[in-house]
Amino acid sequence: MRLARLTVGALLVLCVIMVAFAGLASSMNSIRSPSSAVDSNMPSFENRCETDHFVLWWTNRSMASGDNISDPQIINETGEYLEKAWGEYTELFGRRPHTAPGRDKIDVVFWDIDGYGVSDPPDGPIQFSSYIWVHNKTVRKPTSAHELFHKLQYAYGYKTKWQPRKPYQWFTEGTAAWSEAFVWGRVSNQNKVDALFKNTDMDLYEADYRAMPFWIYFVQGNHEHPNNQLMVKLFEKCEELRDERRALSQVINETYGSVDSFFRAFAKERRNGFWSEACADPYKCILGPDGRDIVAEVKNFQRQWNGN
Repeated sequence: MRLARLTVGALLVLCVIMVAFAGLASSMNSIRSPSSAVDSNMPSFENRCETDHFVLWWTNRSMASGDNISDPQIINETGEYLEKAWGEYTELFGRRPHTAPGRDKIDVVFWDIDGYGVSDPPDGPIQFSSYIWVHNKTVRKPTSAHELFHKLQYAYGYKTKWQPRKPYQWFTEGTAAWSEAFVWGRVSNQNKVDALFKNTDMDLYEADYRAMPFWIYFVQGNHEHPNNQLMVKLFEKCEELRDERRALSQVINETYGSVDSFFRAFAKERRNGFWSEACADPYKCILGPDGRDIVAEVKNFQRQWNGN
């Protein structure tokens, strides 16, 4: 078990309820400044919870009921989830996720947004949907890992020093979806794992977060001995080349040989049988939001398609 997992259990989250304090107003002015490009409809936040690397803000007084969270334990647990992901990322990558200039912690806000969460722009806060957080508990862990991984991408220059080529969500959202399994062994949406197998004609570069199985394949997570260090090499190469496709090709070539052969092998396993029986944690069992093992389901329907 990783050291990060041990330390999370001992994490003490210090929560302070603050109402109309000057410090809160100053910090939230920073969050809502034009430079952070945060939606002007964001409510005011009277509550604050601070952890080692995050400051979490929420309200229970908004006129828009979807903004409100009445149970502070939801916030406390989210702080623990984010700290767990922070520890996993810094242990593997040896690098801290991106923080805004002059800040050593990441602001996290909860309000009624579309989707589960967002971490754009790079210097803005992580935003989570209050409504989803209250009504869909099972997505909190993977979504926390996913959105924090975008901050790690920014630490390697994505959107802060270089822009990817369109289409690029197979890379940005696909690797963030990979992080959900890497940290928690579960995902916020089942089709992140199974869509690429159910539709084997789907173009990888159009697959957005559904490209997640490709990144599992890239680190050999579908076999007995995964090599997660390859994800580190990929992002270091992205930082160097400022081009995610060239970076991927170079890492594949250095690790596996022919890039074309690698993609042909992936296409074959995508159709004929992806997960080996000997694959290891955290990839051998990936849970969906309903708690079902999606890996087992993919194995089953691939066996049926191939008459096994």
